[in-house]
Amino acid sequence: MAKTVVPFKLLVVIAGSAQTGGGFHQSITNLETLLRAAPKHFIIDVLPLSRAFDETLRRLLQEGKIESGQVLRLPAKLTNFRDRVISSEALIFRLARWALNLSGRRVGMSARARFIDNSDADLVYFLSPVPLAKELLLKPFVWTLWDICHLDSPEFPEVRTSYKFEDREDFYSKSLRKAALVVVDSTPLRENTAMAYGLHGNKFVTIPFSPPATLAAGETSPELPSEVRDLTAPYFFYPAQLWGHKNHVRIAEAIAQLTAEGHDFHAVFVGKDHGAGATIAKRIASLGVSDRVHFLGYVSDQAMGALYQNASALVMASYFGPTNIPPLEAFQLGVPVIASLIHKDQLAQGALYFDPDDEASLSDAMLAVQIPLVREQLVLQGEERLKGLDTERSIGEKSLIDSLTRLSRRLL
Repeated sequence: MAKTVVPFKLLVVIAGSAQTGGGFHQSITNLETLLRAAPKHFIIDVLPLSRAFDETLRRLLQEGKIESGQVLRLPAKLTNFRDRVISSEALIFRLARWALNLSGRRVGMSARARFIDNSDADLVYFLSPVPLAKELLLKPFVWTLWDICHLDSPEFPEVRTSYKFEDREDFYSKSLRKAALVVVDSTPLRENTAMAYGLHGNKFVTIPFSPPATLAAGETSPELPSEVRDLTAPYFFYPAQLWGHKNHVRIAEAIAQLTAEGHDFHAVFVGKDHGAGATIAKRIASLGVSDRVHFLGYVSDQAMGALYQNASALVMASYFGPTNIPPLEAFQLGVPVIASLIHKDQLAQGALYFDPDDEASLSDAMLAVQIPLVREQLVLQGEERLKGLDTERSIGEKSLIDSLTRLSRRLL
């Protein structure tokens, strides 16, 4: 007798914007994986929490990977002042939440959480670390975690001031413990998170990051942005939001040291300013290399491809990790990588490494990468590492589908 297969409804929640960097593209990659590999009895609905994914969703509709009825929309009149107090990330509302909690009052559930809890989903999957997950009372969920850097490096203001540490610790601890499954991108992150929050390792699925397919479009549009098109000296490329932890200053210090030694190099930075830009620019000016460091802000994927391909190397200077997506983008486009030591587990032999607290260590790597044989070996090793990560990713994706299938049997 044939076994009856009951449809299982999975609601996939996507959040963020293109300006948030690699996490935005990773969410799209993981969504496409689900649409391609989920069991046939899964009915996948997608709930975008912002309009940033509209272009992607239109493409998926045109390609027949999803139907219009599978894309849910939050009601236009969803929020009122109370809901903004509950869920807004604006400082005034975070302070209001703190004051309400300090007085012992429960703030309550946000309108977005009510919408999800009242949906007909059997399981909710958050493709990014959305704080909203902790509010759910009725729906079981899968959560995604990218890092626990507020614990690793609490000295930086972006994870310390204005109750950011407390807010993050609150929604991380609650979301991690309430989640039926947590998706992470590396073994070190899984192990460190399990230890920090007292969780069992079998609660996690590890799926490595991958470079976005859209970046390859840069190969067909190789023209550089006008701000750097006429540079005659080699430049080092760093795509990173302007936060303190991204360590732009160390790159500028290395450029200053190399300039003092008679070398001619530039640095090109792209990414949104989150408040650290003025401090970074002031330090660069004090080093006397403002004419050698170029801030381009947010640029398109096509411009990103051109900037990578014309760079002497990518410099991944961040203190946060242990993984990041830009080195994988460089691997994909055949660009040498210089990275801070925190990335060694992710990149293996595919990069030259430096101490992120030491500009001399970085300047040595910048000079070494100019040697043709070193560049050639780095590119080859990067290609090999990317293949290895692709294999690990395939294994992780299969593990995720197996885990989701098991959850569906428990929840139906």
